[in-house]
Amino acid sequence: PTTRRGSDIFQAPPTTRRGSDIFQAPPTTRRGSEAPGIATGFATPQGDMHKIRRWVGQVQVLCKPQQVHWCTGSETEYDSLCAQLVDSGTFVRLNEQLRPNSYLCRTDHRDVEEDMDSTVICTKSSSECNETRKWADPEVTRRELEGSLAGCMQGRTLFVLPFVLGPVGSQYSQLGIALTDSPYVVVNMMLIYHVGKNILESYDGSEGLLRILHSVGTPIEPGAVDVPWPYNAARKTAIFPEEDLAIRFGNSWGVHRLAAYCAASVAHRQGWISAKSLILSVSGPQEQKDYVCALLPPGCGKTSLATMVPSIAGWSVGCISDEGAWLVIGEDDRLRAINPRAGLFDNCQGVSYSKNRCIMDTISTNTIFTNVALTAEGDVWWEGLTSFAPAELTDWTGQPWSPKDGRCAAHQNACYTVAAKQCPILDPEWQNEAGVPITAVVFGGKRFKTVPIIREAFTWDHGMYMGATISVEEADGTVLADPFVMSDSCLCKGNEFLKTWSDLRSSLGYKTPKVFFMNVFRTDDEGRTLWPGYGENIRLFKWAIQRCHGSDEANRTPMGYVPTLTGLDTFGLHIRRSTILELIRVDGKELKLELDRVRGILHTYSNGDTSKAFVRELDRVEKRLAVERGDAPTTNQVVRQWVEKMVRLCQPETVHWCAGSEEENAELSELMVKCGTFIRLSEQKRPNSFLARSDPRDVARVEGCTYICTKDPDDAGPTNNWADPEEMKQKMLQLFQGCMKGRTMYVVPFCMGPLGSPYAKYGIQLTDSPYVVVNMRIMARMGVAALDALGDHFFLPCMHSVGMPLLPGQQDVSWPCNPDSRYIVHFTEEPSVWSFGSGYGGNALLGKKCYALRIASVMGRNEGWLAEHCLILGLTSPEGKQYYIVAAFPSACGKTNLAMLVPSLPGWTVKCVGDDIAWLHVGEDGRLYAINPEAGFFGVAPGTSNKSNLSAMATMTRNSIFTNVALTTDGDVWWEGMTKEAPDGL
Repeated sequence: PTTRRGSDIFQAPPTTRRGSDIFQAPPTTRRGSEAPGIATGFATPQGDMHKIRRWVGQVQVLCKPQQVHWCTGSETEYDSLCAQLVDSGTFVRLNEQLRPNSYLCRTDHRDVEEDMDSTVICTKSSSECNETRKWADPEVTRRELEGSLAGCMQGRTLFVLPFVLGPVGSQYSQLGIALTDSPYVVVNMMLIYHVGKNILESYDGSEGLLRILHSVGTPIEPGAVDVPWPYNAARKTAIFPEEDLAIRFGNSWGVHRLAAYCAASVAHRQGWISAKSLILSVSGPQEQKDYVCALLPPGCGKTSLATMVPSIAGWSVGCISDEGAWLVIGEDDRLRAINPRAGLFDNCQGVSYSKNRCIMDTISTNTIFTNVALTAEGDVWWEGLTSFAPAELTDWTGQPWSPKDGRCAAHQNACYTVAAKQCPILDPEWQNEAGVPITAVVFGGKRFKTVPIIREAFTWDHGMYMGATISVEEADGTVLADPFVMSDSCLCKGNEFLKTWSDLRSSLGYKTPKVFFMNVFRTDDEGRTLWPGYGENIRLFKWAIQRCHGSDEANRTPMGYVPTLTGLDTFGLHIRRSTILELIRVDGKELKLELDRVRGILHTYSNGDTSKAFVRELDRVEKRLAVERGDAPTTNQVVRQWVEKMVRLCQPETVHWCAGSEEENAELSELMVKCGTFIRLSEQKRPNSFLARSDPRDVARVEGCTYICTKDPDDAGPTNNWADPEEMKQKMLQLFQGCMKGRTMYVVPFCMGPLGSPYAKYGIQLTDSPYVVVNMRIMARMGVAALDALGDHFFLPCMHSVGMPLLPGQQDVSWPCNPDSRYIVHFTEEPSVWSFGSGYGGNALLGKKCYALRIASVMGRNEGWLAEHCLILGLTSPEGKQYYIVAAFPSACGKTNLAMLVPSLPGWTVKCVGDDIAWLHVGEDGRLYAINPEAGFFGVAPGTSNKSNLSAMATMTRNSIFTNVALTTDGDVWWEGMTKEAPDGL
């Protein structure tokens, strides 16, 4: 080649480039005549090689290698280079029986990781460089590198390695040339990318070309002996994004990544995305295959996720890529993902058969291990591979090692390189030239609190906000932001990278992927990780895929949709409901702090519309949080104004509008377990059931403290306590003033009677007792459904407080109450109900006696129906004739036993409609009809047994709350009359 000055190596070979449209078909293949060899004994590939040969010649003149080798990419060449590395001491050949055709490499102790401190991005303007990178002036850097590279390959071989990122033949693939004097770099790239001279046969000079130039930076003087791992402390890496060029001098670890950086620059110019992402396929029992693209920051388990072995039957996973994804818009307007690599490269630490069986099978042969330990048998070892370390090892530096030495045997960045074709779960479409269609985009992070295990975005824009808020929490609690994992893949300005993601939606069709965020690193208060991870992560993907196909097993939170307790498949997984609840929980206080942190991050990307779009999503999260923390989720202005008025009166610390969901119920139950109000019963004996112990002074209805307030005392009835309404209202206002300080006010919308029935009656109870909330959920139709059905209609205001405000720093008790100041007051003419001082049963569950009997009796008198203390049962004769019966009994005379009786006469059956209260009205047909206004049973336990009420005993085998019964040694309940003899050790 013509001798040119060295600085010309920085110039791209002159070429007429294709347009920036990535979707254009590649140019027609034009083969040229075979080019003459540059070095004796090696022929250059066919194709239009003039521009490539000229660049190779320029490097040859500057770096002065002893010879030039054009790599063929053949197995023979790979084996020959590995043998050369063994001879030079760079490689150790592993035991052929234990690890066939595999090698251990030990680097210089200074060359063990990607060195970002010595890496610079050379763009014309510093404003074009990513904020997390070091910028350097291109011309200055050229001069510096020219001096460093001059003669740097003396005594060495310059390897010319053609490679392709992406499937060979794809219109999206990127052709590259790597020039290096390190055979270690060559053999690693031969495993990671498609390489070889045949790749250049279709190159006609009109396509773009990625160029990698690398040197170990230590020339070999005549007669000198090389070292196993040559290294130059004056190391430097420079990336020239505008020229698709990357140069590394002095160190050899991770050189293959330079090609990905260059491809990312091409992606930025052409409007597609090069993401640090895994791609996998997920198939369920119906054999429908969906493809998922997941972006996780470094150290968050990308490879483990891409190669997981599912733990649940019927589900399988296929690996497309473990490290990178090119995201493009296909001809069908769908988001498609392309695997740019042909191999796997990842950290060894923690990889084991118990956690990563697929990876272990993949690296069982034909693998290069770097900086791991060596066993006496000639195999590899690293921390986490086995439960116990071998008694003797050779550590990653080549020194003898034993467990008592107190240092790591393998380096923390020890890694493996292996061809992807060895992966046993490699998906058949892993090299699909058009890319695989993406059903779900999953972002991920590492957060010990705040962020649920998995959540679904409300919209694409909300999903992009999730991606922009990816972060990693370190052990000391420091949270590092990594939007869209740009720290590991992005060279351009951060706001431009974010804009590319945000703008994707405008090009996508109706099959836009759903967006999710996954965080498997949540811990409990002791710092223990709650989720087992690895193969169990298929349960998270199962939920996500089912959501993509219409499943409604999700609850809305300010952060997005999270799984319901039943929506997350935990069958066969030994994990408590309380743990699942913690994994999906969104804590308002934690989220508020998180939003403050995120706002600061987003302000650093001040790029007009893109930044504003993310801030708008942040504002929406804050608004949703405000609703969660107390803003009324209803348009009923009477409800809103009344609740606001009572908040000002009672002064609670927080306000919670009850949704009535299973998750909310579980969360409140777990809260009461932690504070001692509840004892969780044995899951085997009494699933999802609890024992509550009240204050000994608060154990029954207090009829002597129950008042009916009417203008005319006669309207209170002959058996009730009457009080003057104005005087009693003043007393109630005084008692409720500040009564909920330090507590949460729960807003409980409820319905007595079937939802939607013209006879249903609605109420809203405000209470500071979670015990009341979980009981109301059993006894009434409670939560969002009741609030929606209420609309703008009448509701009964019901006020309840345990009457024990908490001062700052004051410790709460397990059963707060105020037995010296108890009132249950009915204002029948307003109407409203006020209860103060007691948390027990009918004193506090205001939908039962207070509303369904007392207030309802007044409503019934005015409207022409009856509210009565009656059971309702259905009776069917042997002939199939059905009757319904109402029966009025005084308290403690067996209503519940009669309502649930098991007939002793053959052929007769009884069905329970209600055991305590009946609303009676005359139907349009002139018949008497009865409605049970309640949704549950609240009865006295003593005397109830399999003999006296078999149906009741069967009813409360699960999902029950027991109050003031005894506890057995095996975690079950007992009361007098339940069995003939009392158990021992109650």
